Amino acid sequence: MTVSLSQSTTATQGSTFRVLLADDSVESHLLLQCYLRDTPYQVEAVSDGAQAVAAFTARPFDLVLIDQHMPVMDGFTATRRIRDWEASQQRAPVPILALTAHSFDDAQEQSRSAGCTELLSKPLTKQQLFDTLRTYSAAKTSPDMAREAPSRTDITARIEKAIQRQRPIFLDHRRQDVKKMRDAVDQGDYKSLQTMGHQIKGLAGSYGFPEIGLAGAHLESAAQARDLTSVQQAITELALILARTEQAA
Repeated sequence: MTVSLSQSTTATQGSTFRVLLADDSVESHLLLQCYLRDTPYQVEAVSDGAQAVAAFTARPFDLVLIDQHMPVMDGFTATRRIRDWEASQQRAPVPILALTAHSFDDAQEQSRSAGCTELLSKPLTKQQLFDTLRTYSAAKTSPDMAREAPSRTDITARIEKAIQRQRPIFLDHRRQDVKKMRDAVDQGDYKSLQTMGHQIKGLAGSYGFPEIGLAGAHLESAAQARDLTSVQQAITELALILARTEQAA
């Protein structure tokens, strides 16, 4: 699925910095949309590496944010395909920033080998995102972009309000995930369990729920090891955190 988030920006075509986001979590797409609304950054989001390659070779982008772990084609494979295409077209390499919720040290060498410009850890904080965008857009920054860019204080206040509104939806989705996890346990579907754990681990911190992120990490690790007892413990841990959060609300 390809999701265009360009409607979320008010900048004009000539003064935008185009970003391609490849991440299999629709919630990550929406979070980035929340961060970049009313800024000069225009985002197009896709859900797997194959879609990322197709989008990149069809339209120009100034920066790529690509998740390491995606279905169909992972982020590092997609990066290699993009670099091969750039070389075949004699184009200058576009910055490609890999996103990982795995061990940073383990992914660092893989990202370099694939041709990534930089590796960023998930969850990606709003401060880290904007610092990164400013760094890589500096060469393209125009007076129009500078005038259109809201202040850091305005951006922070808007994002905090938007995330506050989204937190109950995030928690409701996690409660739905617990039901799906229990169904996956019954079906012995460790791959789905690992994917759900990975997505929660990479997303929860951005919504201000680090405990939920840790529970997701435990689930991902247990599912990868096909350790049923640990999987069930991780699901119970997540359910208890969600129950406490609901009572505190």
